Amino acid sequence: MINLIRTAERTNDATSINNYIFYRHLFAYNSVPSCYLTGKDVLELGCGTGYGMKVLSERTNTYVAVDKKKPAVEVKASNTYYHQCHLPDLQTIPDESFDTIICFQVIEHIKEDDLLLAAIKRILRPRGVAFITTPNRFATLVRNPFHIREYTPGEFSQKISGHFTQFDVTGVYGNEKVMAYYEANKNAVAKIVSFDRWDLINRMPAWLLRVPYSVMNNINRIMLFLSVPEETNNITDADFFVAPPGNNCLDLYAIIRKN
Repeated sequence: MINLIRTAERTNDATSINNYIFYRHLFAYNSVPSCYLTGKDVLELGCGTGYGMKVLSERTNTYVAVDKKKPAVEVKASNTYYHQCHLPDLQTIPDESFDTIICFQVIEHIKEDDLLLAAIKRILRPRGVAFITTPNRFATLVRNPFHIREYTPGEFSQKISGHFTQFDVTGVYGNEKVMAYYEANKNAVAKIVSFDRWDLINRMPAWLLRVPYSVMNNINRIMLFLSVPEETNNITDADFFVAPPGNNCLDLYAIIRKN
């Protein structure tokens, strides 16, 4: 029962029940071009369970992972470090100290998102590149109490433009297998929400909603795993792709370049 109470925000590949969300996130890591990793000093903001370090750190000069909690994954490499802090407070990290910054599925959790983007700009070296992903609000099925806010494609571009002049925002999409799971999930969530006659999911304070949300989210994933076709559960990162952003993309993916 403890596993059901834990937040569904931090996923890993320990069970195929989480395939859809895990590989959706892993896709972003595998999409970072090698030229921004090989021999570079890389900073990851909000490393979560730490699987990104395992995926990317072998090619980098240094890889520093930042989060408020030490990740479960331990990478025993001389070039990999963990730095504990609470985002967006990055004052302990010097100016222009990293070539590449990775910030996947994090900015939606940060109340002061402008401070985070300003910190990224300060820490990036000239001609450095930042990679940021966040859920597309149009594709969200239900309120997530762990998120401060979510962005539409236009809102995300406008937010970034307040700090950077050179950037591209694309969308992360899924193939037919992914979208079959998405539709099954959408229908299952709609059934659950139909019992909420008092609209508590939108009216309750976020802190009070987090435990029931996590429990129901994990139970829903288990039920989907048992009910959808086997091929739908066998999702991998190869089932996702990047295209111009639209209302139906799953995530927004920004590549930001510092002058």
